Amino acid sequence: MRVVLILVLIAIAVFGAARMKAPPAAGGDIGDEARAATLTFAPDVAQRDRDWILAAVAAARPEAQRLIQEIDGLTQVRTDLRGGQAIGLAELTADRAVVSFDISMLNGDRAIDRNVVVLHELGHVVDHFLVDDETVAQLDRSIPVVGSCEGSTVPIGACTATPERFADTFAKWALHGRFSLAGSGYGIPAPRSIEDWGAPLGLLAGQLNTR
Repeated sequence: MRVVLILVLIAIAVFGAARMKAPPAAGGDIGDEARAATLTFAPDVAQRDRDWILAAVAAARPEAQRLIQEIDGLTQVRTDLRGGQAIGLAELTADRAVVSFDISMLNGDRAIDRNVVVLHELGHVVDHFLVDDETVAQLDRSIPVVGSCEGSTVPIGACTATPERFADTFAKWALHGRFSLAGSGYGIPAPRSIEDWGAPLGLLAGQLNTR
């Protein structure tokens, strides 16, 4: 299981790191039933929380929505994160994904970050099931690296792992470059052109439309 965190941006904080990684299923292995399904919610997710999570997806550009539509039938949403430094969490296996949110924060002073947090976590699922390693590497080369990681034990900025850099930038691309100052908490600069960065993802979305 690969567990990926979206972390809270605080003035000074100790951040967690990505842990175990499992080989993803190829996008073509997503069955027709899963492809036709939509996000499922754990039974204890309140309707008001379902509404803003779905609204976050609806706020994304059409190409990002198309990629999410391809993987949402494999994804369950939970709202049971509590008391940690992560406000979002993606747990990924070969054929399923669970994304969890800390609603005590996202219904509180981090409500402004709902869209970017939701799309960041779903970006991890898109990466896992749809985007091949070569494309991820290509996209990562277009994301600036500022500063040095030497000697740092905090996985943000120049030390941020590639999956987090992808998910962070996916959320920015999905929202046409609109995101809060806190954003996803990794301190990753946007590419020089968010449109150019996302062009391969837009192409992938178009290819999915031809199926």
